[in-house]
Amino acid sequence: MSIFNSKQLWNERKRLEVEQAKAVTDQKLDEARIIEGQIKQLDLTLEQVMNDEQEARNTQVAPAPRQTLGERVLGARDEFQGLNVGFQNEVTVTHLGTPTETDYDLPSIGEPLLNNFASTLIEVPASGSVTYMQRIATTGKPDTWKGVTEGSSNAKAKVIYNFKSAVANKETVAGYAPISKDSLRDYDTLMSVINNDLTLDVQIARNSKYLKGNNNTGIIGVTNTVGIIALEDHMGKNYYDAIRKMRTKVMDAARRVPTHVCINPLIKEAIDLYKTKEGLYQSLGTDTIWGMTAVEDVDCDGILVYNANSARARRIGNGMTVEVGYVNDQFIKNELCILAETDNALEVNLPSAFCYATKTNLDLE
Repeated sequence: MSIFNSKQLWNERKRLEVEQAKAVTDQKLDEARIIEGQIKQLDLTLEQVMNDEQEARNTQVAPAPRQTLGERVLGARDEFQGLNVGFQNEVTVTHLGTPTETDYDLPSIGEPLLNNFASTLIEVPASGSVTYMQRIATTGKPDTWKGVTEGSSNAKAKVIYNFKSAVANKETVAGYAPISKDSLRDYDTLMSVINNDLTLDVQIARNSKYLKGNNNTGIIGVTNTVGIIALEDHMGKNYYDAIRKMRTKVMDAARRVPTHVCINPLIKEAIDLYKTKEGLYQSLGTDTIWGMTAVEDVDCDGILVYNANSARARRIGNGMTVEVGYVNDQFIKNELCILAETDNALEVNLPSAFCYATKTNLDLE
């Protein structure tokens, strides 16, 4: 999970203070002022994160399992006796041909090189689709009472705090991998397929849905959620300026300090390489932008500024499940399938705490 905790943010603040002192000593006053601005923005984020941590401590969350999924499925290596095969014939699949295996040392796909939006969300368990209250725009605001006019009392200002009932629908994300029947008794092969390949791909697909899903009976991603804020200004590729404007929009509309900024990798690259007229890199090589944690996500088509505590990733059941079975004519071809699937839902409690801008708009002059 790439949420910065208060200790990490405090360490980042101390590091920036050292950099600022060095810049002053070296008479690089412009750079020192830039760092001073970063420190001020970081202080706002630090206060919000400390409040979020206190709220999280007051919320009961199921402890995360300490074992890997493969270990939970297969058990201990020295106790492994192979998997029992259950018959299934209702799944439609594309047959991949007769399997061949010559080497059990399988190279894994590997962990994704970049973090993603989903990894910043707090995950809490759920028993199924979740009905919850979503805060929407307030109607009216307090105002001066005009008193009594010509014997009639004027009405006082009416303020309506609006909520609506929303549903975080359950969606199943699944994938299967055909393997040879002999592989059921090879611990290392099964561990590699379960931990390093199949479950990673299922998780990546699920994470993408949290950001841009658009399934009316399943997960509606944050960027498709009704009520989020949009920055539609044409910024002429001034991404750094756009992020600051989006930060202000969230603070004004949601009264929350944004904790994260999710960025397309091409935009992050442009920010990192941009230099001021004095030849200074504006981002200073850190992973914080205007006091927010920067997260690169290939599924993000632009920039998303948000408070990570304003949404919940809901894990239904025990998380990832793994099954073994036959499909079609695999029984007579000495192969079968390992199927991994997960049931999840996304709960966006405060849509106004999310501000989104597409790269198309940001690039226009």
